[in-house]
Parts: sequence; C-alpha cells; structure tokens
Amino acid sequence: MPVIAHLRALWGKWWLLPALPLLFLGFLAATGKLRPEHLIIVAVLVFAAVFNARTKELLVAVLPGIAILLGYELVEYLQPILLTPQRVLGCNLRDFEGRLFSINGTTVSDFFATHHNSFFDVFFAIPYTFFWVIVIAYTIFLYFHNREQMSHYLWVLALTHAVAFVIWILLPAAPPWYIRLNGCGIDLAAAPSPAALGRIDQLFGISYFHQFYSRAPTVFGALPSLHCTFPAAGLVAAWRHARWPERSVHLAYVLWMLVASVYLGHHWLLDGLTGIAIVAFADAVVVRFLPVRGGSRLTAPLP
Repeated sequence: MPVIAHLRALWGKWWLLPALPLLFLGFLAATGKLRPEHLIIVAVLVFAAVFNARTKELLVAVLPGIAILLGYELVEYLQPILLTPQRVLGCNLRDFEGRLFSINGTTVSDFFATHHNSFFDVFFAIPYTFFWVIVIAYTIFLYFHNREQMSHYLWVLALTHAVAFVIWILLPAAPPWYIRLNGCGIDLAAAPSPAALGRIDQLFGISYFHQFYSRAPTVFGALPSLHCTFPAAGLVAAWRHARWPERSVHLAYVLWMLVASVYLGHHWLLDGLTGIAIVAFADAVVVRFLPVRGGSRLTAPLP
C-alpha cells in the first residue's frame, strides 16, 4: 500500500512508530483522562511523523521535549498511587528554609505574602505566564541556528525533569501557598492553586491562572522548582556558545524566575536553588555523554 511504503521510506523497520501517539490517545480516552490539548499534541506529532523527511527530522530532534510531556502524564498517574501524607515535606521544609534564608525572622516567601503590590504582581507574573512560550520559541530558534545547542538544551531539560520527577515521587514537598492555606497537616486531596497569581486574575478580571493551575499534575511537587530549571537550562546550553551580552540576558532570566517563584508563593527559595543545581548536574552529564554531529561532543571552549 502507498501509505505503508511511505512510512517504510521514512522510518525503515520502525515504520509503526508513528502509531504510538494514537495508542497513547486511546489509553487516555479509556482512563477518562483525555483533554483537548492531548488531541492537538497527538495530531501535531502524527503529522510530523508521517508528512515528509524534514518533519520527521524535526520530530526526532525534539524527542527529549516529548519525553518531558510524557513524564508529566506519568507523574499524574503514579503520585496518587505512591503518595502518603507521612512522606510529604511540609512545615519541616518551611522551618529548614527559615533557618537558611529569612527576613525579619520569617521565610522569604512568607515575607512576600504580606509585602506585595500590583506592580510586582504583574512583573513577576510575566516569566510564569510565558515560560512555555519561551521554551518553544527558543527551541525553534536553535533548530534553525544551532542544532547542537538545541540538542544540548533539550537533553538538559529532559534529564532535569527525570531527576525532578523521581524526587516528586520519593520526596514530595508542599509549596508555601499550601502551608499558608492548610497549615502543617497534609491533605492529599487538596486542590492545586495559582497562589499569588490569583491576584493577577482578580486584577484583570480573568480566570487564566486558576484554570491553568487547576490542571497541575501534583500539589506536592514544590521541590525542586521546575519553573527555575527552564531558564537555567537555557543558560547552561548557551554558555559555551555565547558572549557576555547574551549570557547576561540568560542570567537575568534565571534570577527573574527564581525571585518570581518565591514572591508568588509557589516555591521556597531552597526549591529554586535545588532546581538550578540539578540543571548544573544534568549539564555535566550531557556534556560528557551526548553525541553530536561529527562524533564530537559539546566541549567548545569559552570565547
């Protein structure tokens, strides 16, 4: 058949691989977890897999990003099975944070909970609103300008998420907003919250952040902060290729997201610093083991 011949020409003996997203779609439908965005993502994946060699090449290039999306789905299934209240870090994590970082005897996040205004609400909401847009745009940019750097960036993100997902399962942690709303008791049925981003919804008369965070895969995934890992991954991927003006932009973005995560009540400062440390570890692994074009490795010297 022409369709099978086309798939064999693109994928060789792996010509059935483009059907995997459809099987995953069927699984989601059977378990009642199917959402409109799943249909869109699967449609894009199947189109890229079967259209032509160029779209297949793009799909293969972004496989680490696809693995991240699958990881979120996996965590959403595993945490309700494996999570117990006794293993969740709650007030003990807040107390440890207070011993490490405090302002006037309180944690930095608790300080911001009572010291905030509309200007800083909007300012720190910006990185939280557009971080996924920046990831996609940066990946597309690198695909056309520096394929090795794009591969580095995506594999660092994928490895970072893998480590974070294991921590979420083995060492779940409550975010600051949960402790302020619920105290030290751990309620596994607690609903996700946009935390201080709810003030943005109120300020502009919208419900975007409430709707977005109502679909969070877990409440108890504060440690590490994955929000902080996205700009940190961009920083380490660009470091060997960029000069100081570009590095400064990446550093500013990392700092902006780190402060935003604490100001908005989504994370303790320790969560963000841990996320950045995991990115540094992932970068070292990728630099050591990731093969790139020509059989060389990502070991370009600093300019």
